[in-house]
Amino acid sequence: MVEQTAAVSDHEIHIKYEDQEKINQFARYNSKLLEIKDELTAKGKQLQNLNDAAQDVEELELSEDSFPFELGEVYVEMSAEQANGMISTYRSKIENEILGLKDKAGDIENNMKELKSELYAKFGSAINLEYD
Repeated sequence: MVEQTAAVSDHEIHIKYEDQEKINQFARYNSKLLEIKDELTAKGKQLQNLNDAAQDVEELELSEDSFPFELGEVYVEMSAEQANGMISTYRSKIENEILGLKDKAGDIENNMKELKSELYAKFGSAINLEYD
């Protein structure tokens, strides 16, 4: 009977409070990274919509005097030049937001790699921290 308890205790893994905090931090980073990836997907769609709108304005520029441009919940009539200016402004804003999100994602991924290497060094195959 003594041999059985010794065998069980050899397989037990003791997690310290600091280790649990690192595991929890990894989970928070993972959750935040997924949110950022979703935001990047949405921003990419917005950017594609703006590119499509710019192309539509170019195609219709010769045949139309003014274009309806959506601002919030209303449409405003604008010339092709004004519409292109607004599209360009929005495109720049979204591109900057995308760059910021990519930077945040890169920082989070680096932090996750550090935590992952620390935790795998300590716990080996007894822990699974795959986030992809």
